[in-house]
Amino acid sequence: PTDPSSAIENPKSPDENDTEAGAEIDPRQAPGSNFPELRWFGLHHYSTDGRNIGMGIPLVGTSWLNRPYYVGGDIGPIWLTRHVSSDISTDTDLYGGVFGGWDWDYYWGTELAVHRATPELINSRAPDADRDDRLMEWTACLMYYPWGDAVYRPYWRCGIGATQIDFPTDSGHRRDEALWTFPVGIGLKYPLRHWLAARVEFADQIALGNSGVATQHDLTLTFGLEWRFGAHPRSYWPWNPSRHIW
Repeated sequence: PTDPSSAIENPKSPDENDTEAGAEIDPRQAPGSNFPELRWFGLHHYSTDGRNIGMGIPLVGTSWLNRPYYVGGDIGPIWLTRHVSSDISTDTDLYGGVFGGWDWDYYWGTELAVHRATPELINSRAPDADRDDRLMEWTACLMYYPWGDAVYRPYWRCGIGATQIDFPTDSGHRRDEALWTFPVGIGLKYPLRHWLAARVEFADQIALGNSGVATQHDLTLTFGLEWRFGAHPRSYWPWNPSRHIW
């Protein structure tokens, strides 16, 4: 006989229930699957691969999508690896910011972020020139989780945004420049609680140069926390209707 409590603690999708009932449908070939073209690039989606691919300790009795929305903050070093112009120094500085995101599939999500750093960009021709030491970055990214709904949740991200940087010119005047930015990063998330996750990420913030400003490859290594919230679905079994599925 089936233990009703196991159904509460281990919720299954309608597709999984149909398979248990004898439909024997291969989820990779399920009729009506969305985005089958993703498999051409070796990418995954719930409609073709289910909740996870069996790696990273698949979650049981809970899911990242039980709380698909999140906000958080991160901090870490940033390395400005290229000179903004030939007379401007590079620097290593503290980089931090806030972000918010939405995981709309076990393998996919989106994220918006704002970050700031204060690198000391000194012009060798005007070392005493007034500086604001400001680097601001706004980005919108697509998140991809190759292992799906797992305890250890690695991810890739790429996106588009803008970097605003301030530096002194040879004449001693301050110059503000806004550059198109394309962040590319890899990271790992791990749940500390049902509502709290830790993350670490290494990324290259690629800012395209223009008007005498060189293209930048600003490397960042950040450590952060994200507070997760959202669906938190409720169990509708008649003998315990107020219980939540975690």
